[in-house]
Amino acid sequence: MEIVLKENEEYRIEVEETQKYKIMLIEGLAEIKGQELLQSKWYVFKDIKTFIFTFKGCRLKVDGNCKLAYISQNSNVPQIFAFFHFFVSNNFNFQNNKNFLVIGKGRTSFCTTIINYFVRLHKKVLFTELDLKKGNIFPGSLSSICIDSLIDYVQHIKLNNLLSFYYGSYEINNEDLWDIQIDRLVNAIDKKGLDAPHFILGHDTDNKSYKTIIDKFKVDKVIVIGDERMYNVIEVSIPKLYFINTGYTYENTISKSILRYFNGGDNEYTPYSFTVKYKWMIIKIGEEHLAPESALPLGSTRKLGTLLPHETELEEHAILGISEAKNLDDIINLPVVGYVVVVNQANFKILCTQSKLPKYSFLIQSDLKCLDL
Repeated sequence: MEIVLKENEEYRIEVEETQKYKIMLIEGLAEIKGQELLQSKWYVFKDIKTFIFTFKGCRLKVDGNCKLAYISQNSNVPQIFAFFHFFVSNNFNFQNNKNFLVIGKGRTSFCTTIINYFVRLHKKVLFTELDLKKGNIFPGSLSSICIDSLIDYVQHIKLNNLLSFYYGSYEINNEDLWDIQIDRLVNAIDKKGLDAPHFILGHDTDNKSYKTIIDKFKVDKVIVIGDERMYNVIEVSIPKLYFINTGYTYENTISKSILRYFNGGDNEYTPYSFTVKYKWMIIKIGEEHLAPESALPLGSTRKLGTLLPHETELEEHAILGISEAKNLDDIINLPVVGYVVVVNQANFKILCTQSKLPKYSFLIQSDLKCLDL
């Protein structure tokens, strides 16, 4: 079957895990979130919600099964491209237009699209993810990465030279740890001194938290995607930009992100499985259950409890972060070098992307678990 798209139209598809849908570009130009499609090549889609966009019109050939497929005349890609063209016309001068906080519905698609536009002109982009539930980099972490290659719709972001602090939860239930890891992340980013645009994917929160993020990351503008109410409710002292998004559909990407980290985007990798032979300390940060402030003795503080690293028992299916720390006190201040999954708690058998663990001493354990590996 053939599909004809007119100028500035999208072909939106939703493909379930058990389905397989193929699309070939026959005529014209088209792209997937800034990634150009080649003519006469089949692109395979599995377990995905995405869209194909064309600026000038195109003809597609499709085959297979999907849950939903339709053409839409409502696209924010021209608006995203116009924003990108602003940088082109200003000779990529990022003064006062460098750090952008991206929030709203469709923020991952926005970041992916505009990053790919920069990469296609051989420009590096700094991407930071503060939303613990998204998993564009790794879920449950505060992470940043310099991107200089296209974000492929299957492989996603290539996790090279990753800077990652393992928060270890999908919810911000330890604000003290959140604050200190944000500070350490900002310091590490500043030390790189990268002269490139910086897109910070934020989470849904309140004005106070947005102000904290804006101040710490020195944000120049706030970009709100697809949520007019949020755009009008959020109170910030810097300029706001609004981008439409009529095709937003929620997608839980946590499990996909973890599996992609260990198996690759198309299951092309097999993680190493081995038993840890020498002594590692399994560390948990903070208390198991935090008492409310009202329950604490008058004048007392729980700061030390929320940030205190302490040894804990290894748990089945736990996701562990490999800490860079050389001593226990530095664990909350330093990033992790990677992640492993416990597949047999009794004999400390793990899955790892490398054939052996690096020579460190601490593995951070938290609430995150993976049962699918």
